Amino acid sequence: MKIYLSLSILLLISMINLVSAEQSNLGTVKMNSCIDLYQTCDDCSYVNLTSVKYPNGTIETMNLNMIKNGQDFSYNFCNTSKIGDYTYTVAGDKGGTYSTEVIGFSVSPSGFVGTLGFYILILVLSAGVIVLGFSKDDAPLVILGSLGLYFVGIYTLFFGLDGMKDPVYTWGFGLIVLGIAFYLSVRSAWELITD
Repeated sequence: MKIYLSLSILLLISMINLVSAEQSNLGTVKMNSCIDLYQTCDDCSYVNLTSVKYPNGTIETMNLNMIKNGQDFSYNFCNTSKIGDYTYTVAGDKGGTYSTEVIGFSVSPSGFVGTLGFYILILVLSAGVIVLGFSKDDAPLVILGSLGLYFVGIYTLFFGLDGMKDPVYTWGFGLIVLGIAFYLSVRSAWELITD
């Protein structure tokens, strides 16, 4: 009965949607990659990218002409080195009058949003396998569980944690998880060799 309860809890955790309530207009892009900022206007003769607001609150004034392609105007923006929410302001002659619009997008370490449930699921499964290995006194099972911890630690180092804006915290978390995985796997392997 306990196994059914555990599986039900794991299924419930994996089905929880952990996406934030605030959605960006252009979606999410990977940190340090380029994104096409765009504006659609069927009767504009020009659209300018006037400014970009960065996640730390600084505003860069640009006043650049966007490239016209049919009724779409676009500009390739590559300064996405900060994690968080960006907004950009465009200005054009919509309907013959000068008008502006603010559009947003987000930057995350991996380019994905809502991956926290993935981390939790892998950590819970790995911890379950490790606890099972300890309870059965089975060193290979503990080593198998530590492989999941290695995966989470390495994935965190490469792609960061969703929702954490500071790379130092994500690196710290990744290194701690890798250290725990290393300790468990080496200690279990040592017990296997010496027994």
